[in-house]
Amino acid sequence: MPKGVQVVAFEGGALRFLASGETGREAVLALPLNRLIVKMVRVPAGEDRVAFATPLLQKASPFPDDQLTVGCETVREADDGASVIAAALPESAADDIADALDAAKLNVTRVDSLALGQLRGVWNALGTGEGSARRAVLFPSPDCISIFVLDGDLPTAIRATTDGAELKRELMLSLLEAEDFGGANPLAEIVVVKSEAPEKPESPESPEKTESPALPDFSSLSDFAPVRELTVGADAGLVGVAERSEEAESLNALPASWAEVLAETRFKSKLTRFLAVAVGIWVLVMGVLFGVPVVYGFMTDGQKTDTKRHHAKFAEVKKMVDKVNLVRKYSDRDHSALELLKAVSDRLPEDVTLSDWDYRRDKGIIVKGDAGQSSYIYELKDKLEDMAFGEGDDAERVFSAVRMGSVGSSRGGRFRFTLELDFPEEGWQ
Repeated sequence: MPKGVQVVAFEGGALRFLASGETGREAVLALPLNRLIVKMVRVPAGEDRVAFATPLLQKASPFPDDQLTVGCETVREADDGASVIAAALPESAADDIADALDAAKLNVTRVDSLALGQLRGVWNALGTGEGSARRAVLFPSPDCISIFVLDGDLPTAIRATTDGAELKRELMLSLLEAEDFGGANPLAEIVVVKSEAPEKPESPESPEKTESPALPDFSSLSDFAPVRELTVGADAGLVGVAERSEEAESLNALPASWAEVLAETRFKSKLTRFLAVAVGIWVLVMGVLFGVPVVYGFMTDGQKTDTKRHHAKFAEVKKMVDKVNLVRKYSDRDHSALELLKAVSDRLPEDVTLSDWDYRRDKGIIVKGDAGQSSYIYELKDKLEDMAFGEGDDAERVFSAVRMGSVGSSRGGRFRFTLELDFPEEGWQ
């Protein structure tokens, strides 16, 4: 049985729910046998069972104008056909049931016989597997007395009576029907199955239940066969119906109009869920479309504020760094004009004289002089290119470039020259 489907019986004019069952809006409805039209039908091989049984039940219906929706349950298969329980619920006799279901806000998925559920509950106690002995099984209830005639494990007659005084007569008619269906077979015993009374009504809001009629004296049936009594729990029938609902081939006498209402309700429920999901997705999309720009706007404003704050701090730090570098630059005697002049003078080749020294801070130096030979000038250029402060890995080149300027001869046979010495653009470390 699907999750969320509960089992409920309409008994004594009120709904009775299976204790500790499901609590959904859909339910399997178990009805007393007198509220259904039930008949054992032998369907020839190859015939459609519902189509074959429908005219038979329509003929037996007290409401000839009602179009019955017949449900069938096959109890035995044979080469020549099948033995089938056929049942239908006349809608004209179900107005009170529909009202009770509407009040409880229940949608019925299946209609089964409560007596069939009770029969399942006592099946092992009946000993139906022992041969083909004929037994009559009676189920007294507040609404009727359900009568089953079984030949072994095969039902051969199903009948209900609301008149306990006519019980013998109804049992005789059931036995004649069984003989007509299953042939002559002596009645071995009569089993009366009594249910314990429920502890309390399922709901205080349920309408008042009609009082159960006084049970007849079943011992009087001993004229037919020995009488044996069994007692089962109050919910035994509902438990049996719940078990039967797990089987796809079990009886379902759900009227067509009720099935249409069920389909419509399920469609509306699915549509509601779909619309709820669609609205949720639409709200989410709209939230993304309108919310993301707003969030990004707040985030952008926050980033701009942080950027301004960081920029102010960065400018303050940069200003301080520039001041420190400036102080370092002017306090660096190794790179002063005098120190550089001394370093260059120490590297002058023989017979080279400097005549002009133009020191430009952060840019470079322009050196002019004369030499006795032109090779002395190129020797000086090479030394200045390799000129560095420090030794090894810590050595630092002083000039990033040494360019030869003009070279010419002068009176007296000496060579005049000009050298341009460039400081590193990034400065000294």
